Parts: sequence; C-alpha cells; structure tokens
Amino acid sequence: MRRMLFVPWEEGDGRSVPPVDEVGGKGRGLYWLAANSFPVPPTWVLSTMAFDMVVERAGLMDDIVEIGRAIAEIGDDWAAAQQALEGLEPRRARVVDALRQAAMPDRVGAALSDLPLAPAQWAVRSSATVEDAPQHTFAGQFLSLLSVPKGMRVWDGVRRVWASNFGREPLMYCAQNRVSLPRMAVILQPMEPITARDRSGVAFSHSPVETLPGVLIQAAFGTGQVVVGGYGGDLYSVQGERVQVQPMPPAQIRVTDPEGDTVPRSSPSGLTLTEREARELAGLVLAVAKRWGRPVNVEFVWRAGGEPELVQVRSAGQF
Repeated sequence: MRRMLFVPWEEGDGRSVPPVDEVGGKGRGLYWLAANSFPVPPTWVLSTMAFDMVVERAGLMDDIVEIGRAIAEIGDDWAAAQQALEGLEPRRARVVDALRQAAMPDRVGAALSDLPLAPAQWAVRSSATVEDAPQHTFAGQFLSLLSVPKGMRVWDGVRRVWASNFGREPLMYCAQNRVSLPRMAVILQPMEPITARDRSGVAFSHSPVETLPGVLIQAAFGTGQVVVGGYGGDLYSVQGERVQVQPMPPAQIRVTDPEGDTVPRSSPSGLTLTEREARELAGLVLAVAKRWGRPVNVEFVWRAGGEPELVQVRSAGQF
C-alpha cells in the first residue's frame, strides 16, 4: 500500500487500520477504536512521511543516524550513558533547533489546508512509532499540546512535537530499554475549549491497585493533563454495580485560556463523576478490553452535557 502523507479517519470509510510505521502507536490506537465503533473525536494524522520529508530537506539525516547509532551502543552503566548523551548534545541540539524552525513543505501545507476551517482550536499530539507498545509505552516522553489556535500555530505545534522526538529524556529511555530511535507522526484533533465543567482522565480495565479492584478510573475536571501528570484526580473502583470512591481532588486543574493553550484554575468542589457515570465509563472500558483481547488503559474526555470520548488506548501497564 502506498504510504499517505495525511491520514484522516472517516467513520465507515472501510479502510483497514493503518500501520504503526505510518501513524505511530497512539494514532494506530485511535484508528483501531474508530474501526471498532468506539467513541473517538474526529482525527487526522500527519504521517511519518511528513516527518521524513522535513528531516531530509533540513539535511539532518547524518546527525540522526549518528544519534541512533550512539543510542544503540549505550550500555547499562548509568554514568556512561549520561556521558554518552552529553557527547551527543551538539548533534541533538542541532536537530531540535532545525525541526523547531523548519519551513513548511508545499505538500505538507496542502495537506494541512485540507483540515476543516470551522474549528478554532486543535489538539496537536505526539504519535511516535514506539508509543503505546506493549513492552514500552513511552508514556509522557513526547510532547502533546491542547487548545492550539488554528492556522500557523498548528504548524508551530507540529514542529514542536517533531522536535520532542529528540528530547534528552526520550533518548535516555530508548537507550535504557534497548529501543531504536523512533520516527514521529502527529495527531490533529479539532476541539472546543475545555472548561471546568468538563472531565478527563484515565481508566484501567483491570485495576493495578489491590485495594481498588475492578475497573479503576481516575478523573479530574478540565483537561487530562492533571491526571496524566500525576497531580491527582478522584479514584473510582467499579465492580459491576458497586462503586467505591476515593476523593483526591487536585490543587489545580487546567482549562482552555481565551487566547488558546491551557492555564491553571482552582478545582471545582464536589466529585468529578457520579456513580452512574463511573459505571457507564467502566462498561465502555471493559468492552474495549474485550475487543482488544487483553487488559487496557484508556484516556478519556467527558464533556459537560455530552458522552465520553476515548482519546487513547494501550495495553495495560503500571499505574
């Protein structure tokens, strides 16, 4: 199959789920959810082909090949690994700076111009070829941005996500886990501003916490950045009709700023989800796990007055 520069998903279009090498691990998970009729936001992916094109035009291949070779040779010795990364720093910084300032190729510009014009803001999310793999998820290693204003701000967001492929932390993670240097696709999803009435979080189909069995949900008001970042969120253990709640409100949540991007706000009082909502979400997550064929964790967004949407799925890992 010919690789595509821009990969949209339209419900019922009959296409098979695109490969990880094309849309990255996170992107493939989203397309799998859509293909299996689970609720996901409208999604487009700027494929790894665009990343490869920009890398080649910027003359970065030699630097990237050398970074990949050096990463592959780093052993288990922590001090030696740090020293090796220090030696790579000039090349790494050169690649990051070049990607952050890359000119937009005409083909990429044409692809981005196909995005719908109505949405004022977008989620611009990483989807590296190593993300959400069963062995190593790379959770939190790459950059994702929310509430990015449309236009050139989206292009700047794409470049920042590409550059995060060569951050020091992902490179060390690759070295420690014997993972080859990845390539980066970028997920683009239109989004309405996120308010303090919206809810976001993560859910595990099989709780990794013994004292909170069943489906484990952690949810906070606003964006999911608070929960994913480990800053808190109410815990819900759901076993059939039984819901056990452990309130853990974060000190602050994040919501959309009027000018775009997200800003901190005080967390509203009260629990994030009702028991009925927790049971509904648990049922959805269990259905995903059954179709996936093994335990999963998912990230979700539940807009005020709406229904839950899933924005990420991976095989279950550690809490």
